Amino acid sequence: MSPNRRKALWYASSVMVLLVLAFLLFSTVGPARILYDRPAPRGSTAETVDAIYLINAEKDVITIGRRANVSPVGIEADSDVSATLERTPPGASPRNSKWLVAVSEDSTTPVLVNGQEADRSPLDAGDVITVGGANVTFDGSRTGLAGALDRWESGRMTHLFASPMIISDAFGVVLKAFPVSLVMVLISFAIAIPGGLALAFMKMSRALWIRGPATVYIDVIRGTPIFLQILLVFFGLPLMPVYQWMIDVFPQMTEAGLFGVTNSLYLRAFVVLSFNSAAYMAEIFRAGIQSISKGQMEAARSVGMTTPQAMAYVIIPQTVRRILPTMMSEFILLFKDTSLFAAVGVPEMIMRSREVASTTLNVSPYVLAAAFYLVITIPLGRLVQILENRLARSEGGGLPTFEKSVEDNQAKATILKDSMAPMGEEAVRR
Repeated sequence: MSPNRRKALWYASSVMVLLVLAFLLFSTVGPARILYDRPAPRGSTAETVDAIYLINAEKDVITIGRRANVSPVGIEADSDVSATLERTPPGASPRNSKWLVAVSEDSTTPVLVNGQEADRSPLDAGDVITVGGANVTFDGSRTGLAGALDRWESGRMTHLFASPMIISDAFGVVLKAFPVSLVMVLISFAIAIPGGLALAFMKMSRALWIRGPATVYIDVIRGTPIFLQILLVFFGLPLMPVYQWMIDVFPQMTEAGLFGVTNSLYLRAFVVLSFNSAAYMAEIFRAGIQSISKGQMEAARSVGMTTPQAMAYVIIPQTVRRILPTMMSEFILLFKDTSLFAAVGVPEMIMRSREVASTTLNVSPYVLAAAFYLVITIPLGRLVQILENRLARSEGGGLPTFEKSVEDNQAKATILKDSMAPMGEEAVRR
């Protein structure tokens, strides 16, 4: 089969699969919903918030009342489980089932449906059920995309790890913390670049008194976990007299800075991230400088350049070009390391996600935080791949190099073989 026919077949199959998925999605009937008011979470100014209970497809019976599946605000203190909703027929799908109210109350207040005493009639969407003096609304089942979301939300595992309702509530909270992580990594990385370059020159120095401290610093920083360094800086630095003197001289350090984060927290985060990254950047710069041919330096010196001028105008530009993919990888790692500051009270994305997760007893906010990290890391990862391929292509004299795609490799190998064939024939003639 020709490549064009195979590609056309693949496109046709993809379209058919998408059409089938779209039909299934928009014809989905979701589970029945119950709308009610529940107590507001801690820290909220409101007393109650709107809540939705989605009836799982595996359940044929749910209870409404105190200590029940649905516990609305306002139920009388002397009421126990006041009403039970039963699916009929049991085990039927949402499309083919109805719900009835079975009264089982211990209080003197009757269970009402739309103001009338419940009589096991099938419930319709919009019916108001009064249990122990509190009202809940039977909302029925939704269809189409909304029904598919409800079905996803009603699943145990999908609700626990990827709840659309909880993610939508947490989105604004995590979004406000996203710039905090970006500020920490951008400023710290900008400080780490010149610091790493200076350490690289120190480590390449012939003088032991210059090379020794740089070697020790790099070995210690790279040999210890960054989380340990965070703990040392965040809990040890404030006890140092120099830091306390800075607080006295610059009282603005204790005030809120960018995005509401205290300036002292930013300062300590910059110290940890920049000092840590500088050690890794030093090794990256050193390896890059030493990969440049010595003839480059000799050629620069032969035209009258001093050693600093040759480094600045000849060696460093070529080094940066070679190490740029590795620098981008270091930036990605440093950005992910900002999540560790949640343990010391910096309100970045992981800390905000943890706050929402603790109030909802759900890990979906952590999945949302992961998505925010991927927004940065995946594009940068692709950029690193592109830079690596361009560098390999240029270092190879413009010849095709091995890419990530098998088809690209085969096509370029064919082009290279065809281009070299005339050279082989000429050699045979000679």
